Amino acid sequence: MFSIHAHVVGNERSVSAEADGSGIVVMAPDGLRRASSWTEAVNIARDYIGEFLRPAQRVGVPWGVRVSVPDGQATYGEWPFTGGGRSSPSFERTPLVQIRNRWQGSSAISALENAVAIVRAYIPRRRAAA
Repeated sequence: MFSIHAHVVGNERSVSAEADGSGIVVMAPDGLRRASSWTEAVNIARDYIGEFLRPAQRVGVPWGVRVSVPDGQATYGEWPFTGGGRSSPSFERTPLVQIRNRWQGSSAISALENAVAIVRAYIPRRRAAA
């Protein structure tokens, strides 16, 4: 359903969440966690990546954030080239593009906040099946 990737000074961390047959699972390198709702899954991912991004608050520390949702992905900071070309007018109207275009910040934490806003636009509004 979604993933958030980050790097700080060449170190990387990622987290993703998806529904399986028994609910929502959040996957990170340190293990799996069950979430009772998509909102909880997003909060787990935000906190996990946010803690990792703390060193990027210092001036001059290279960082990057990438969020992936069903419509595509958005990148922030320093991220390797991920493709390009023109997008269709219908893609330009997706929540992914609309929310990404609102980001005016320059910090890793503000990028994460914008990425989380994108994820929240895509998560189902109902609880996961238990």
